[in-house]
Formats: sequence, structure tokens, C-alpha cells
Amino acid sequence: MAFPSKKKIKVLLEKDCDFQIGPCKGRVLEVRSDGYFVFWEPWTDPNTGECHESVCSVYDYEDIVTNNNYGTLKIHRRPLAQPTASDRIRRSERVVEEVARQRFRKQYVLAIQEMRDRGELAPVRDDFCAKIVTIIANGSQRYREYLAALSMQEAKRGGTKIQKSKETRQRLVEFHQGFKCGNTMWKWYRAWQIDGDDGLFDQYRNCGRYKRYNDATDSFIERQLDILWDQEKPTFKSFVKSVRAAIDAENERRERLPVPAAKLRRPGYDYIRDKIRDLAPIDHALRRNSRDAAYKDLHTLGMGITTSRVLERVEVDEYTVDLFVLMRETGLFDHLPESIKNLIGLDGKPCRVTLSGAIDVHTRCFVALQIVPQGVESPLARTLEMIYMDKSPIADAAGAKFGWPMAGAPEAIVFDRGDKYITDDAYDILADLGITNLGCPAGKPWLKPFIERVFRTVHSDLLLRFSGRTFSNVVERGENDAAARATLTLEAFLCWLVRWVVDAYHTKKHSALGMSPARAWEKGCKECPPRSLTSSEMREVFGVRTRRKLTRKGVRVLNIYYQSDALMQMFLNEKVDDVEVLLWDGDVGTISVRADNGPWLMVPACDQRWIGKSELEMLAELAEEAKADEKDKATIDAEKRARRDFINEANRESYRLKRLAGLISLPKTAEDLEYETQRFMRHADTAERRYKAGAHRDLMGDLDDESAIGTRLATEKIDDVSGHAPGAQIGDDDHTME
Repeated sequence: MAFPSKKKIKVLLEKDCDFQIGPCKGRVLEVRSDGYFVFWEPWTDPNTGECHESVCSVYDYEDIVTNNNYGTLKIHRRPLAQPTASDRIRRSERVVEEVARQRFRKQYVLAIQEMRDRGELAPVRDDFCAKIVTIIANGSQRYREYLAALSMQEAKRGGTKIQKSKETRQRLVEFHQGFKCGNTMWKWYRAWQIDGDDGLFDQYRNCGRYKRYNDATDSFIERQLDILWDQEKPTFKSFVKSVRAAIDAENERRERLPVPAAKLRRPGYDYIRDKIRDLAPIDHALRRNSRDAAYKDLHTLGMGITTSRVLERVEVDEYTVDLFVLMRETGLFDHLPESIKNLIGLDGKPCRVTLSGAIDVHTRCFVALQIVPQGVESPLARTLEMIYMDKSPIADAAGAKFGWPMAGAPEAIVFDRGDKYITDDAYDILADLGITNLGCPAGKPWLKPFIERVFRTVHSDLLLRFSGRTFSNVVERGENDAAARATLTLEAFLCWLVRWVVDAYHTKKHSALGMSPARAWEKGCKECPPRSLTSSEMREVFGVRTRRKLTRKGVRVLNIYYQSDALMQMFLNEKVDDVEVLLWDGDVGTISVRADNGPWLMVPACDQRWIGKSELEMLAELAEEAKADEKDKATIDAEKRARRDFINEANRESYRLKRLAGLISLPKTAEDLEYETQRFMRHADTAERRYKAGAHRDLMGDLDDESAIGTRLATEKIDDVSGHAPGAQIGDDDHTME
């Protein structure tokens, strides 16, 4: 045998080895450096029916390894292995029960051989029958020793006790008493001598292969079943009754024939059940159920959905929990405005809430989970925003023992084509974030199976622990009034939901992963860390737009002033009154500002303690400060009283000093008020006054002419109206008359 010259090549075949790849059978004639020199037998393509003649060719080593990896390589015979007859069943095809019965027989055959070696038994049938008691005693003793040896070998593994496996339990064979016969022992021994251990296998696998009913009965039953299948969903019991009734009627008809025909056998329940399963499961399911229901239960999955990294595929869906929750106002919602409370529905009545969740397919971790108020038309934006956010503060607030760091930028989102997910806003958000939209038709839950399955786990593992649970139908519900039995408030439900996700679901070993979702997330992040977005990108997609007045101090939003050099230059040079503001509650330390559709400017907060903080963190810190102020209430009250006393005492002392100095302002009389009124009107210019003043005259004009006399008379009339004597002059600062 010549070995290949290539390095690190796995050699699976040798010379004279018979093998098969798909429909092609071949034999290795020679092992060369460039591959196997193979003689291929003639073969026919099962798909096209094309016949191929026998040829000799070189088959590459790597191709054989690839076929072996995909399970298409089958070895029929190796030159050094024991040859197997064509009518023999390979040992790998034997089931555990067959092997157990063969080992049982082998112990008796070995006991017989020991008796022959000692000269206690002759190789004749009559001697076997005469000494059957001794044979049975020796064989039973050997079998008990064999079972004891198995028990000692499998009782411990690495010092740890283990339970017996199903295979071990099936080795305990209990035959009927018929085997305690000399003739039976003679047959076992002779078969062992001729065929070795293979001769001790029984033929029980061939039992039940005979036809219990003739072809006429089978055809008649099939015709009756074909009539009975419909979407009324009949039971197997009804099938049995209908088929038996039809057979009875058919037998009566055959009896009344001029030449009576043979009767049909009446089938049993098991036969009809197996007949339905053997005929056409798909046809049965299609005619008994709708096509969608049949497809959901019977369609093949193949490899299913495969992922290679974290957040490669995220499934999003909504779930209305099967539990009534009391919508009461608690301390959790104190900071919310009344409009938001009304949107959530905090009216104190019990109702069922709707959850919007997102699960990472690669790790089975929840990356988003929140309630959806009834008035929210498109919950996708808030759910996507939560996917990008670190949710550990939420877990800490709920009292969870572990964190919730599952966050990052998803590559593809899968959601159904419901009304809430096919809006223009939803598509715009996905486009801005660069997320592939894998929308699936509504009513096809198997297209996003992971989120559907995990919602069922929420129901079976969490909701069943609380009162107020609803049921799937009226029969299961009975007299149970779920709304009246509701005891869980919305705040408590949210806390328990977060704790279940973080402490129960993420930490439990998942059968498909081989580890817990939390460990799978940690492992996936080490192999390929998920991508995140900057605060400005999140602000552009999830931010809220509003308008604010631009002042010398900057822009004020949420009682926080924001200022930057570019904003100051905008205020001084462009004289802008108000600007457009873009605010994201995930980062209140910075906002985006622009004026007159210009470019967005990032403006930080003047107070550095809010840099990098979210709105929730800001509210929490302000709440802590308020609690601290409440603790120092006595000191605050004393300071307030001191400021009040200072103001009052200062006002009293100032009033006393002003009175001493004659500077106090006394109340006015009616005459004084009239004088002040005329004084305030003294220099006003009205059309009426211009008419009374007459035509314009020069400053040095003749006062004795007629115009001067008219002007003097007009001046005297004005003085009469003002309450002063003609010729009197009124000063600007006092009442002296000249």
C-alpha cells in the first residue's frame, strides 16, 4: 500500500475496499499519491434515469473526507475485516433488546461448552434433554454473574454513582419457561457452533410482518377512510365505528347474493389507527384540518435557522399576557405626567397588558422586553431603542441578582406584517439604523419560532405562579373570574418579569445551546463583540424634536442649560430668537441644536454632572437629592424662618427711618391727583392741541399783530382749562408761581 505524499491528509480507504457514495459503488484498486484509484461500477441516476457505464478514475483524498463529513460515504467491505454474508444483519443494525437476548443465550451456550469440556455432556440431543436441569442451573448461574459484572462496571463512573441507563435495564431478559427444554438448548448450541455469536440472534424482528387482512378488506377500509376524512376533525373512535358499520353492511349484502361471497373481517382500533398513519399523514392532516394548520404541524425543518454570531438575527413580536394585572398608581409612576399615566391606563381596573419583546437567536437572550400601552401605534421604535441600551440599571431597580448587559446593534430584525410594524416610520428607522428587514407574513409563527417559543415559556414558567390567570377556552376557565382574582399590580408584575428574565431564564441551561443564555452571550461577545452606536446616532433616530428660546445663557431643556461656543456665536451674530432642539432621553448630557434648517450642532450641558447620564439617571439623582432635603427638613425650615425674619425686620426698620427723615410717601388728595394727571399730559402732542395752537409762527415774530393776539387768547384759554390764572407759569419740579 502506497501512502500519499501530501501532508496532513486523512486516509479513510485502503486497497480492495468496497464503498459507496450516493448511488455510485466503487472499489479501491490502488492508493496513489494524488488520490484513490477507483473502479466505479455501472450506476443509474435516480433523478434523471440516466445510465452510466463503469469507469476507472482517481478520486481525491479531500473529496472522500468531505463525503465522510456529510455522511454520504458508506463502507461495504474492508479487506481485513470479517466478511459478512449478504443475508446476515450487521451488528450495528441490531437493537438493544436483540443484543440482550443474544447475550442471554450466550451464557447458556458457554455453560454447555464448559460441561462438554469437563466430559459431563455428550454432543447429542438426547443427552441434552436428559441433563436439562444441570444445563439450566449452570446457565442461570453464569447469567447472574454476567449481570453482576455489568452492575459493578456501570454503578460508578469516576467515583460518582449514576443511575442505570435504559440500555442497561433492557439487558435484563426474562424469557418464558419454554426455553428450559433440552431440544431448545441443542438448537442454540448447534447454531453457535456453525455461525458463532451471530447464530444466537433470534428472529423476533420478523414477527408481525404477515398480512392480517386480505387485499379486499384493505381496499374497502381505505375507501371508507377516504370518505370519512374532513375538517370536522373526527376521532379515531368514530373512524372505528364507521368502518365497522360499513363492513357489517357489506357482509350482509354479500350474504344476500345469489352466490354468497366471503365476508370481510371486522378491524380493531389499533389496525385502523395504524392504517391512517400508514396511508397518508399529509392527506389526513390536510383534509382533517386547514392547510395552514397542517403545514404548521408537519412541514419539515431541515437545518432550520442558523446563526454564527451575537445579534446576527433578532426576532421581535408582541404577546398579550394571560394574566390580569391591577393598573394602579404606585411609587414607580410618581414622576410621570398625567398624560403618560392616562396612556398607560392607570385607572385602577384589572386588565391584560401587552408585551413587546426581542430575542437574540444566537444566544436566546432577551435584548428587549417592555409593555406596550394601548394608545401606542408603532411600538417598534421603543423596542429597537431598548435593544441598543444596557438594561442592567433596570435589573438593579427590580432587585435582580444578575445584570442585564445584553445590548448592541442588530444586523437583521424579524417581525410579522402586522399593522403596527408596516408603518413608514418603522421602515425609516430600520433604514437609518442599517438593519435588514426580514418581515414575515402574519399568521405564520413558525417563521419566527424562537420568540414564539419563549413567550410560551413566559406563560408556563412565570404567569402560572400568580392568581388572575386567564384560560384558553370556556371549558378550562369554568367559573374562574380572572379579573376578580387579580392581585398583582403593574409595578409588581414588571419587577417579577425582569427578575424572571435575568435570574431565571438567562441562567437556566438551554437544551439547544448546551449552556445558559447568559453564558452563550458572554461566549459570543468574546468571539465577535456586538457593534454599538454613538449618542449622536441614537439621538438622530430615537430623539424627540422641539423648539426652545435661545438666550444669553444658552438653551434650557428639562431645567438644564446647554451652552457651547458655536451656540454663543449663533446668538451674537445671527440674532436667533428660537432654535430647533433634538433630545434623546438616553443621554441628557448633550443635545443637538440647529437654526433655520442649518446643520445640527452638538451642545453639552453646562452642569457637568449630567454629562453621559440618561434621563432616568437624572430623575433618580434628583429624587435622591429631594430625599436628602427631606431628611434636613428641620434645618431647611429654620433657614427659611431666618430669611423671613430678616426681610420683615429690614422692612420695619426702613419704614421707621424714612418717616424720621420725612421721606415717607403719604397718600394723595383728589386735587393732588388731578394736578399730577394734568402734569403727565403736559408735553403730549395730539391733533386736538395742534388745532387749538393755530398756524405756525416764527420765534421772533411781532407779538402786537392780530396773529399774536389770537395766540395769546388761545394760551389764556388753555391756562383756564388747567386751573391756573392767566399768565401763571408751571415749573417742572415744584408748584411755585411767578
